[in-house]
Amino acid sequence: MEYMPIMDAQSKEPLYQQLYKQLSKRIASGEIPSGTKMPSIRQLMKASGVGKNTIEAAYQQLLAEGYIVSRERSGFFAAEIERWSEPVDQDEEISLYSSILKKKKGEHLTCRYNFHGSVIDTKSFPYAAWRSCMLEALDVYPEDFSFYGDDQGEWELREELSKYLRRARTLICRPEQIIIGTGLQQALSFLCLLLADRHRVVAIEEPGYADARIVFSHHGYEVVSIPLGEDGLSIEALEKSNATVVYTTPAHQFPYGMVLPIGQRQQLLQWAKRKNGIIIENDYDGEFRYNVHPTPSLQGMDRDGCVVYIGNFSKAFSPALRLDYTVLPRQLLGRYLEAFQAYPSPVSRHLQRSMQLFMQKGYWEKHVRKMRTVYHRKHDALLRAIQTYMPQEVRVLGQSAGLHILLEVDTSRTEKELIELARAADVRVYPSGHNWANDPTNARPRIIVGFGGVEEQDIVVGISRLAEAWFSL
Repeated sequence: MEYMPIMDAQSKEPLYQQLYKQLSKRIASGEIPSGTKMPSIRQLMKASGVGKNTIEAAYQQLLAEGYIVSRERSGFFAAEIERWSEPVDQDEEISLYSSILKKKKGEHLTCRYNFHGSVIDTKSFPYAAWRSCMLEALDVYPEDFSFYGDDQGEWELREELSKYLRRARTLICRPEQIIIGTGLQQALSFLCLLLADRHRVVAIEEPGYADARIVFSHHGYEVVSIPLGEDGLSIEALEKSNATVVYTTPAHQFPYGMVLPIGQRQQLLQWAKRKNGIIIENDYDGEFRYNVHPTPSLQGMDRDGCVVYIGNFSKAFSPALRLDYTVLPRQLLGRYLEAFQAYPSPVSRHLQRSMQLFMQKGYWEKHVRKMRTVYHRKHDALLRAIQTYMPQEVRVLGQSAGLHILLEVDTSRTEKELIELARAADVRVYPSGHNWANDPTNARPRIIVGFGGVEEQDIVVGISRLAEAWFSL
């Protein structure tokens, strides 16, 4: 067999690798048929102009990967392998996916004034304290790197959480009821599996968090949309449905922002008792209430074990941690332990230990108190700016809690048009329409305006630009 390899001495790729790739490609495609005697090392040295060591290295790699076989005193021969055709160039398709992913990754970072509802105030993040706890966790718990952790999450972190939730959110729970997880979607997924043998219809607020609806649908649940009243979830509409599970955000309804009053919370608990149902309480933005007294959690009012409580560290600390917790009622705990024996905790032990130390040292509650003040100032600055620049053109929904408000805009423009006009003014605001299962009839566009990640002075400038973009024409 005669063969003239093409070698590029200027390439960063080693010469032996170039030779290996050329020969393996010809063997795999059938250009060099199986059983064909390969050129000797001397022949290849003459044809390619490269040294003996380079050719031997290429042949050794071909031999190791099964492209050639060695026969004693006869040399190397092409092996019998399954043939493959030259792959189609997928660069164009990959390029398309890459552009989509890049767009998704940067979609919240493209404007100077970014009013995203989930972005935190990074200037107030306790970097020094958190770094100290992360380093201490390495020193104090070196054995954590040798073993898997508790399936429900580290016991000491769950102890700290149970004490904090009792003080701050009136929960009644013990560490064994808490499960540490990586976010709402993961928590809802395991609840879907846990409840599936007894419940198949789940109610969700309309509008409500779109991702929750998606998770329940993915697990085969029938999802029933329950309209909102003036104060939140309509208990009357829930009573008329066939749902036995309800997912709700009573502390700060998403996206409308209202807080479910104590009377309706009691009615909701009575519904669950009559139905033998389950309430999934997402305590969304529960740490942040402004100008009003905090309301107790549903779980803290529950005397019949029908509330599953979900909380997280995203808004008060950082969404990047992907750290949340679920508190199961005792009636579900036994079923959970039986059904999820093969499911280890998805959260790193080091992250859990770091948060445990952060809470034990008092940093967590100190940070929450600080951020409550910071976000209160920003919340009030946002309302003042809206009152100054567009007092007649918009209606503010859902103030006094959380890290966002909803603007109902008096305009003939669509939600999409308003967002595009804002972007043209270097202002990023966000749609709420995708949180509806059914398009609202003749409804005015409602725009989500967050304030957690915007500096106070930028809030004023951003809202003035928004008003000019929307109403100056």
